[in-house]
Amino acid sequence: MKKAIDVAWMFPEFELIRDRALKDRIVAVWQELWAASEFTDIGDVPTSGSIPYPNLPHSRAVLSLCVRIADVFEQVHGTKVDRDTLIAAAILQDASKVVEYRPRPGGGVDRTEIGQTYPHAYWAGMLATKHGIAPAIVHIILFHSPSAAKFPASLEGKIIYYADQLDVIAISGDHWKKESFIYR
Repeated sequence: MKKAIDVAWMFPEFELIRDRALKDRIVAVWQELWAASEFTDIGDVPTSGSIPYPNLPHSRAVLSLCVRIADVFEQVHGTKVDRDTLIAAAILQDASKVVEYRPRPGGGVDRTEIGQTYPHAYWAGMLATKHGIAPAIVHIILFHSPSAAKFPASLEGKIIYYADQLDVIAISGDHWKKESFIYR
């Protein structure tokens, strides 16, 4: 049996979550995903199939950016950010990558059946729902990526969306393309 994953070690900001039950639920989601994963070292999980950079430092950077953005919004604008929602969603936004990919013998990764069948983050969102995580957090998990069907609705979701994209630019270059549209 594989050793349990240490969510507090992976994400030091985990300790900033005030809701103890939410913390337990986050750990339960991660443990279930990790138990189903073919990876044996969390450091081997890539950011994506096309970005071989490890996902853990990427996810840590996204979470750290999110907390700092929330700090600035609150200090400069007085805008209230729900820290428990923000931190929980940031910790879980890429958690399903551990079951979306599998290590390939000889190096690299392949998409698993889950990774081929479902949209990115679906599995983490489904398990978050199963473990009683609030719909507002699940919504952010499901819509944090540009590949999602829609844009996150909440401020917390938008913070994660942009922090995630900015960190991808930092590790693999700018993949954004801007086009003009005229709406009627």
